[in-house]
Formats: sequence, structure tokens, C-alpha cells
Amino acid sequence: KRIESDRDPGLTDTSIEVGVVLPTRGGLAETGAAMRQVLAAAFDDLNARGGVYNRKVSLRVFEAGGAGAQAAQVFALVGGISAGTDTELSALARSQEIPVVGPSTLMPDAGAPPNRHVFYLLPGVVEQARALANFASSKAELKTARAAVVYGEGALAAAAAAAAEEQLKKAGWASVTRQPLGQLGADGAEAARRLRQDGADAVFLFGAGGAENALVKEAGTLGWTPHLFLLGVMDGRDLLGTAPAAFKDRIFFAFPTVPSDVSPEGFSEFRALSERHHVKPGHTAAQLSAFAAAKVFVEGLQRAGRDLTRERLLAALEGLYDFETGLTPRLTFGPNRRVGAAGAYVLTIDPERKEFAPASGWVKAY
Repeated sequence: KRIESDRDPGLTDTSIEVGVVLPTRGGLAETGAAMRQVLAAAFDDLNARGGVYNRKVSLRVFEAGGAGAQAAQVFALVGGISAGTDTELSALARSQEIPVVGPSTLMPDAGAPPNRHVFYLLPGVVEQARALANFASSKAELKTARAAVVYGEGALAAAAAAAAEEQLKKAGWASVTRQPLGQLGADGAEAARRLRQDGADAVFLFGAGGAENALVKEAGTLGWTPHLFLLGVMDGRDLLGTAPAAFKDRIFFAFPTVPSDVSPEGFSEFRALSERHHVKPGHTAAQLSAFAAAKVFVEGLQRAGRDLTRERLLAALEGLYDFETGLTPRLTFGPNRRVGAAGAYVLTIDPERKEFAPASGWVKAY
């Protein structure tokens, strides 16, 4: 009898206490507040309908970087922003066996084996870079191309570059080199001259810090038009208005999500929730991310059943396949897969119309 009554932290017969890790100070404080409002609204709505198996969900907020032992007292962590504290959050989840559902970050924990307690919804730069490499590999004219993987400063750029290099080599590219942008010269123009001299036909450029504009401009002057691949979350948005006409169908961006991922039904549900609970408008992308995390968590609770435990929740989430949130790409998890949307959309630039155009549908990372 004692064993049967020994429940996981934050769980009773009538309640489920969950937490969210958010910045409450600094530049991201407003984004954190917007996400908290949506999570609170989603769980209030759920509770008004009777909760899940007669359990009501209550929400606690923990400061980013300072969750620590307090977070171990809740049943699970839902949504939030883990960017900058990914390693600490992953270690906390692993050591305390806390399920973490839907934290927002550009660097999901890519440990081997993956942390079985953390479920990311959208891809980070690693998954997007791999998808970009897979897209490039699908172009027959590039199979024998010389690829240069170039990256700027910072861990995100280095991780994206390493992933792209590995994926290109897996695909059988004849020549792949990886080097820091600083080794190619003082600016993007000098880098363009060096890359042209080296015979690069495809350039993967990550974390260039604006150097991509000078690179493309100088390439146009040189009459050199390589295929250029970038991550939309990091670089190149200015190229939309400055890319020369010669680069039509030669500049490609990976994006983790596109507007069409938000279905009319999904947005209507979000808008109705916001109106009922007087959610302050603003930071819409962050709000949609929080709402999607809440929907995935609740789906896991329902699938886990009345005899809820953390272990049952993990198993239920691992069983999600092509799960439709109405707010994100379809999500699939598994024992060795902890990024639900592991891939990216690839868009190209139309230099004449100065707008993005689809270059592919969803491209898988693995």
C-alpha cells in the first residue's frame, strides 16, 4: 500500500503541478511574460473542462538559470526558453528525472544517447543545417561540386558547420572543407575572392555576422555565382533586397517553420483562447510556441492514462507520430528521437520580386 501511494513529485489524485523556466528580467522578460500568459490560459481552459482524469494543472514559474532544486518539486516542465541554459536544464532533467516538454532553443541537447527526459518541438541549428545539406545533396548538379562550409564566431555557428560537413560527407560529396570565416580574410569580399580561387561551387555559410552581403556583392562583381546555403534564423535576411539577379535559384535558406504551419483551425483556437483570457498581444511566435508545448504535454497526459507517472508520460510522448498541433510542423518522437520536427523548410530568393519562394517542402535532417 505504501508503494502504491508513493507518487512522483508534483502529483496528487486531484492535481498536477508543472513549471516553466522563463527569463523574468532583461531583454527577454517581455517574451517570457507573453509565454507565461499563454501557458496559464491554456491550463486554465483545461481545468475549466475538468482537467485530465479529474486532475487540475497548476503552473509555477522559475527564473531561467536558477530553477535548480525547486524545479525538482514539480511533475514536469512545459514550454519556456532554455536558450543559453540548455546544458544546465538538460542536466537537471536527467539527474532529477523531470520530463521537459517543448523548451525553445536553437541548440537542443544532442547528446548520445539523447536525454530521454527532454522533448523539443522545433529543430535547432544542427537539425536545420543537416536538412540544408540533404537538400543540396538532392541537386544532381552538385554531386561532384566542391563544397566550402564556412562559419563565424560562436557555438551555434560552429555546431551548424560541423553538422553540415558531416551530412555532406555522408551523402558522398566529392570535396568538403570546413573553415572559420576569419581564415578567409578580413571581410566577406575577401572571403569571396578566396573561395572563388579555391574553386568552391557550393558555400554553406553560418553565423557570418553580415559578411554574407559583402560576399554575394563581390561574387557578383567577379562573375562567380556559387550555390549559397544559409540558416534563416542566423544570417542573410538582408539578401532579400540586395541579391543580384544572377543569383536567382542559387541562394537557399533553411527555416524551422513557415507561416503555413499555423493552420486556420490552430490559429482560431489560439485567438479564442487569447480573447477568453485577455492575453496581451505581442511576441506571437513565442506565444504559439508555448501553446504548442501545452498541447503536446496535455496529449501526453491523456495518452498516459489515469495511473499517471513521469515514466508513463515519457512513454506516451515517445509514441507521438506525425502529431498535428496546428501550430508547428507535424511532430514525431521516439526512444532515440527527441526533436519532434527534425528537419527544415528550404526557401530561395527571387531577386527580381525581392521575396522568398519555396524551394522544397519539409526536408528531413536524418
